[in-house]
Amino acid sequence: MKKVTKLVLPVAGRGVRLKPLTLHTPKNLIKVHGRPLLEYALDEAAQSGIRDVILIVNPAHSGNFRHYLKVGGKRYPSLRFHIRVQETPGGNGHAIVKAYDLIKNEPFAVRFCDDIIVGKEPVLNSLVRIFNSYRAPILLLERVPRSLVSRFGVVGIRAAAKKTKIGGKIYGITKIIEKPALSLAPSNLTIVGGYVLTPRILDSLKSVADTLPVIADDALPLAVALQIELMLHGEVFGWEFPGKRLDCGTLERLRKTEKFLDEHPVS
Repeated sequence: MKKVTKLVLPVAGRGVRLKPLTLHTPKNLIKVHGRPLLEYALDEAAQSGIRDVILIVNPAHSGNFRHYLKVGGKRYPSLRFHIRVQETPGGNGHAIVKAYDLIKNEPFAVRFCDDIIVGKEPVLNSLVRIFNSYRAPILLLERVPRSLVSRFGVVGIRAAAKKTKIGGKIYGITKIIEKPALSLAPSNLTIVGGYVLTPRILDSLKSVADTLPVIADDALPLAVALQIELMLHGEVFGWEFPGKRLDCGTLERLRKTEKFLDEHPVS
């Protein structure tokens, strides 16, 4: 299998929970601690062996991102940028399918920019290193209080975990449940916005997308393809990382992130 050199950034979200900031600025171009959210993911990409970055954008925001890349993209000379448009908000899996022509038979990474991860090394670089050992889909995991599991995608895991040299633990995943009731949650390990995925995951997403006569809102989440992988092949892993996740998905969490970065600047 080829090296991971391509990163998909689904940045087509409408940013409803970040209004009024998103009335005139796309969510992922909102500045956090003086920098657009997008740049935290681009920093990871530049430090993780990524060569091609594919931005999946809302058609209403295409011009904003093209303008940003003309200026901000110059800060990342090692990266080649591509833009693909997600015409309807059909879910994060549907967004990833838009990058099919650039990825096809290669493994690839995915990051969602509203999760800033602070740790000893770029979290994307760690995910790629783990993928190189397992050669199977890798999901970024965070353990949360059980009272909060209904807000997230939650994974079921095999009992045994494996420690890694870069910190944290690797788990074999047995199931994925989106926003389960507490009584149905198989664990309190939740999926954060970081993945390294195989071409087979992309093929599964495209196959499902091609069968849908109409792409309704959130019709095709990435979790669908991961569930197919578990049912047919059984190899998906999760890394409970040792760093800190800064969630920038709401105004309140954005303020908390600003405060944290004021006290603990990211280099």
